[in-house]
Amino acid sequence: MPSVVAPPLLSVNDAVFPLHPLSGVLSLAREQQWQWSAPLLALESQPGSQAQPRLSYVQAREALLLAKHQLGNQLGVLSGARKALPQLSYLAAGMAAQVNLADALQFGLDFQLIAGAMVHLTLEQRSEDVALVACALFEDAELEDVLAIDHLATAVNAARQLCPRPFELNSAEFRLSDDGNRSVYEAFFQCPVRFGADSNQVTFDVHQLQQELIRSDPLQVALARSACEQELQTLGVLGQQSLLQKLLALPCANHGIAQAAQALQLSPRSLHRLLAREGISYSAQSDRQRITRAKSLLQQGMDLEDIAAQLDYSDSRSLRRAFQRHTGLSPAAYRSGKHR
Repeated sequence: MPSVVAPPLLSVNDAVFPLHPLSGVLSLAREQQWQWSAPLLALESQPGSQAQPRLSYVQAREALLLAKHQLGNQLGVLSGARKALPQLSYLAAGMAAQVNLADALQFGLDFQLIAGAMVHLTLEQRSEDVALVACALFEDAELEDVLAIDHLATAVNAARQLCPRPFELNSAEFRLSDDGNRSVYEAFFQCPVRFGADSNQVTFDVHQLQQELIRSDPLQVALARSACEQELQTLGVLGQQSLLQKLLALPCANHGIAQAAQALQLSPRSLHRLLAREGISYSAQSDRQRITRAKSLLQQGMDLEDIAAQLDYSDSRSLRRAFQRHTGLSPAAYRSGKHR
């Protein structure tokens, strides 16, 4: 039987990330004189080099964990607040040359890997507002929420720098627990902040998207788009997703690994190898998706027994135990709004 070829995959070991995701960390390192940052600072300032150094997620993670050890979870907002749009080269030029903020943000999201995005940002337009939502590219319980806040802060900074009028947020919601530094988050995001949320996101009024930019230039947009596409092609990541993204997009989240492998057109053995290489726990991801779905069904008023049956729990007691373990609340407490 011929071996199954794995689908194109953005891996934790691919050296595709520029130093920009670490620029806020490096700024903090200079401010606070962290000695461990010397090798990264040297890499950043290589004289006479036109090629930008690139790191894998595994390599970048080492520096991020050291920085988190210094600052805790507030690293995300402190780092993101220190990033500037001009550092993004022709990605920044393409964003600044758009007609309005909606086009600028979409351009940035289309090519966010150029900026070294280590989580995936999406723009979701709702009935009354717009949400910028951060989703994990890689499974990393220690860093994924910190990185999400870092990237959301970076995007907010970019919008503030692009808009001729003040760019204001309605809310900021983060999965992290309140670590006693709420004032740090509120000072940067300048809006109500909620911790312990189901996702990492910021929201703003839809009319903000129509803010016209002052340097609109269709030719510059076309040149920047071509340059961004060429860079992604050169890196070999054009159109690629991480394994975690692929798993989260599957319709068989409540089922076993065999069904997931079939949906990915892989053998179970090949999927097991990919999961091991990427450090992903399939069972943990499946559990998280089921709990997320359970939250939605609880808010819709569905009976606990029916939810358990729909999500393939053996009974409501099993669902209750799993829900408590993941959220720290009983289903009844969650339904009553105690998570807010």
